Amino acid sequence: MKRHFLNREYLLNVGAYVLTSVLSVGLLLYIGYHMFYGLTQKVETEPASSVSLTVSLEADAYLFRDETALAAPTGGTSCVPLVADGTRVQRGAAVAGVYSGSSPDTVAAIRLIDGQIETLRSIRDGTSGVRYASAVEDEIYDAVLRIARAGDSGDAGAVQSLRASLLSCLNRRAALAASFSDIDGALARLSTERNALTAQLGVSQQQITTQRSGYYYAECDGCETRFTSERALHMSVTEFEELIQKEPETAGTAGKIASDYRWYAACSVPEGSVGGLKFGDSYDVSFPYNGGRVLPMLLVRCETEEGRTLLVFSCDVLPGGFSFDRAQPISVAAILYEGIRVPVSAIRVVDGVSGVYILKGNIVHFRAVRILLEREDVCVVAYPPKRGTDGTYREGEAPPEGMQWLDLNDIIITKGRKLSEGYILT
Repeated sequence: MKRHFLNREYLLNVGAYVLTSVLSVGLLLYIGYHMFYGLTQKVETEPASSVSLTVSLEADAYLFRDETALAAPTGGTSCVPLVADGTRVQRGAAVAGVYSGSSPDTVAAIRLIDGQIETLRSIRDGTSGVRYASAVEDEIYDAVLRIARAGDSGDAGAVQSLRASLLSCLNRRAALAASFSDIDGALARLSTERNALTAQLGVSQQQITTQRSGYYYAECDGCETRFTSERALHMSVTEFEELIQKEPETAGTAGKIASDYRWYAACSVPEGSVGGLKFGDSYDVSFPYNGGRVLPMLLVRCETEEGRTLLVFSCDVLPGGFSFDRAQPISVAAILYEGIRVPVSAIRVVDGVSGVYILKGNIVHFRAVRILLEREDVCVVAYPPKRGTDGTYREGEAPPEGMQWLDLNDIIITKGRKLSEGYILT
């Protein structure tokens, strides 16, 4: 009987032929794919270059000082300040008077007059920081809006803090409306009005005296024991953000004494927004709620935690008429960002890492970046950290695993589609 079968050699030859055919077709498809996209893929590039940008940092700050609240009698009495805010007083000095009648509205009217008197005196003596009327009106409008928002959200502490800012703005507007050619006459009229209002409060029962020397301020916000200099210098980012959420303590007071001329402004900002701020450097800080007053302040802390940076500035200046509202916005001038210029259109995210695609020859590569500042059309990214003599990075400076940092003169692809690591442009 004749046996029909395929021998081993024949099967191997057929298999090799089929495999070669499949590989050839795959290779032709691969080449065709890249030729097609190489002809149709259009990219735009620019070299990575150095850039320096100077911007202002806007933030909501909180003021820290060593303050002692002065207890006031309870039971239907009124406390009226006897000295202006910011007055340096000695231990045992009388700073407020206690009257038999209870009328918060009358006390508020007296304090408003006191603010107007202080502002007019500063104008007369040439020490005023009052600006144009339109700017003051803008501040009043902004303060009213912030108070309304704080009230809607139930933030009683913010309402109390912003109230003093609004009063300061109203005082400046009243001063601007006065006839500067007769400031002494205006001061005399205000003093007469103040005396009449004080008489409505009844009999003077006693005077509040200080137990220590310092600077007197009539307004208390219930946060005097918490927002201290010690805390400003040692709190963490988390502790700061928890602190500003706490409700203020409420108690009857006759004002407070700030025992030191040094005070602090602290704020929490996104890590990438601090730019070239350097510990120990001095910066001009503007306070919009104080007529845009600019004060030199020293950066004494710059601590980062979980993507947030705590900035603490110190100041040794106590300008006349300055409102020490606990919470108020600030603007830090001349923050320098230095790094590599990258168009916003070039930024990509690969495996959760921000970076850009670059062109090396005709091959596309991905380079990681650390964004310091993002503007409308351009980013400033950090220069790549330098390696040590052993060829390794310092702790925390190495790029993500399997990646490299963008460097100067790399050719950044600013426009292109379907880009990927190792992609070949033909």
